[in-house]
Amino acid sequence: MFASVGDMSDANSPAAAGDPAAAAVVAAARQPEPDVTDPAKLIRLGTMLQAVLTELHEQETDQAGLVRLAQIHTETVEELQTILSEDLRDELMEFNDCCGSETPSESELRVAHAQLVGWIQGLLRGMQATATAQAQMMQQQMMLMQAQAQQRALGQGGAPAPGAPPAVKAPSTPDSGYL
Repeated sequence: MFASVGDMSDANSPAAAGDPAAAAVVAAARQPEPDVTDPAKLIRLGTMLQAVLTELHEQETDQAGLVRLAQIHTETVEELQTILSEDLRDELMEFNDCCGSETPSESELRVAHAQLVGWIQGLLRGMQATATAQAQMMQQQMMLMQAQAQQRALGQGGAPAPGAPPAVKAPSTPDSGYL
């Protein structure tokens, strides 16, 4: 998935002390590598496997087709390994050993492809959920920074916050009442 929230211990550093924007920059710099380095490639591989799986349902496969499907499966897994973090590569390899024989049966390939498609779809949904959560966190941080900026402006004689009663200014010269 996208990089998860990293170690926030540096949020108390001098650069981040009292400044939420600086704290966010420090936190972003400390985030680990993302789980998927090339989301577009992940989507392409998943779409290709989905199409292969659809084709498998519509027709029987001869021996040469089975060899080619096994090759596609192996190459897809190899490509996935190049874009995944170590923990996701390990997870992928845990269930990938289904096609142990040189030429797996048609049913083995259908199961393997369906499993791989499902795993990729789950990974993509997890990435979407993470991106949504990160966007919500950023929106909340932005609202907090805007509220703090308004408070600072009020403390420096700036405009009042929306909905606050207008400040009454004293006349610059006292009204003597004679003129």
